Amino acid sequence: MVWSRPDQPPIPTIYHTFRAKDVDSDQLVTYRVQDFTEDRHADVIQHYKENFVDDEPLAASRKISSSAVAMAEIVAFWSWCLQQRMTVVCYKEGSDEIVGVNLLHVATPGKHKQWKLESEDLWNTFEAHIYVGQQFNVFERFGVDRYLTAYGLAVNRRYRGRGIATELLKARIPMCKAFEIELTATNFTAVGSQLAAAKAGFKTDFEIMYDDFAKMGPKYVFPGIQTKSLKLMSLKIE
Repeated sequence: MVWSRPDQPPIPTIYHTFRAKDVDSDQLVTYRVQDFTEDRHADVIQHYKENFVDDEPLAASRKISSSAVAMAEIVAFWSWCLQQRMTVVCYKEGSDEIVGVNLLHVATPGKHKQWKLESEDLWNTFEAHIYVGQQFNVFERFGVDRYLTAYGLAVNRRYRGRGIATELLKARIPMCKAFEIELTATNFTAVGSQLAAAKAGFKTDFEIMYDDFAKMGPKYVFPGIQTKSLKLMSLKIE
């Protein structure tokens, strides 16, 4: 069954606020993590183009940003995810500049939308995630019928080094409580996001080295990748 967001809590709800250094003065300022709103759709897509696709290890390795076909298809995927209205955006107090975004989605078991992609490189990045899901079935391992996952954590380059990624991940806790979701789990492909997840309380459930991926065949080879491994990490909501 495909999950749909209920009417409550309303959009936009603020799930988390925190203090961190400002980008210009290094003074402490307040940031908030709240629901994505449809009026920022184009801005969020642009944010991912500028702050995700060349930094996420799998996409960067396969040079997704260099392919018009791959970029059109990944934008379509991002737009599909946004339709569930679970994505969260981080803003600095008094500013509408996007500081960071976590492209969230409530996963449920069963058959859902099947993606047919022309870009072989993009499809191979998807297949790496599919493989992890086959090795570690979150629904079966945790006995849940839904969980909050993500398809990309992207922090504005201007704001990096301030713990924004960790705070975006911490926002999942009150968000899950608001929607009565007992678990959040995500495949983290980069060292930075893995460290941020650990700081936010996530535990590693499954890990595969990219060198071991490469032994499985050409479609799992990611040239020049700097990160050691892909980790499926989860956090139970108490």
